[in-house]
Amino acid sequence: MFERILDHPNITVELGCDALKRLDVSGDKLKVDGEAFHGPVIYTGQADELFGFRFGPLPYRTLDFRFETLPQDDFQDYTRITEFKHLTGQKVPGKTTIVKEYSRAYTGAPGEIPYYAIINPDNNAKYSQYKALAEKFHNLHLLGRLAEYKYYNMDAIAGRALDLAGQLLK
Repeated sequence: MFERILDHPNITVELGCDALKRLDVSGDKLKVDGEAFHGPVIYTGQADELFGFRFGPLPYRTLDFRFETLPQDDFQDYTRITEFKHLTGQKVPGKTTIVKEYSRAYTGAPGEIPYYAIINPDNNAKYSQYKALAEKFHNLHLLGRLAEYKYYNMDAIAGRALDLAGQLLK
């Protein structure tokens, strides 16, 4: 299914390039590689970063992950632990692999990944300014936790992506 989707002549996939170096949202027309671009652009990165932090950075939480392989069949005792065998069906008797997630403030340091928006009235107001900038470009669509500065469960964001795809096909 994915190969057929990606083989479509209207879909271009480029890996290993920095979208922020290619997208220009500084004027009244969205530009890609310096040229006006009229096709749809779905942006999933940080909205504040896309617009050069014009209104200041939005605060996020990041995660540190600690992997462990344990000499036991199962281990699951609290919410922020993932035990992979329950996701993958892995069967290694006498062993299980887990990852513990530790939340902390995102600082923007190299290697950090912003995972979760910090939702409160002040941050939502700041995000609204970035959203208003994005809405000036009819072909720019913000999608996902970072771009929409919103928490999504996986099922909800998959549904949101399908809804947007349906809108773009009309």
